[in-house]
Amino acid sequence: MKGFAIFALCIVAASAGVVTHEGCGGAGQVSQVRISDCEGAVAEMRQGVEYSVEADVIPAAASAGLYLKVTVVFMGNTIPIIDAVVPNSAVQPGTLYTLRWTITPGAIPVGNTVPVTSEISDAASAAVLMCARITARII
Repeated sequence: MKGFAIFALCIVAASAGVVTHEGCGGAGQVSQVRISDCEGAVAEMRQGVEYSVEADVIPAAASAGLYLKVTVVFMGNTIPIIDAVVPNSAVQPGTLYTLRWTITPGAIPVGNTVPVTSEISDAASAAVLMCARITARII
């Protein structure tokens, strides 16, 4: 399994649990999503707390570099959380990779359950390679 990080991560004593996800586009596959201190059908997250996220992905096409876009939909508005090139992220089809990033829920969706979408695309063409959506309750 190959891995790369989009942001520098510290080794944390927190446990990362498997969070239920659904596919939302692209020919590749997101096989598993893990979030620190979360598990199950709804990831319960606290405002202002940083969470480590890992996604195991299997691209269906080669890419010289990936782009990660993480968004939340709240009251009909799409709110960008991450919109960045993934450094050193060349991938080959059919190979399992682990993407890692961190998110910190803000004040806007506190007290609500929201969909969080992580879309992984080819950095050059912007074609969506794979996508996963989880449900998060922000407390």
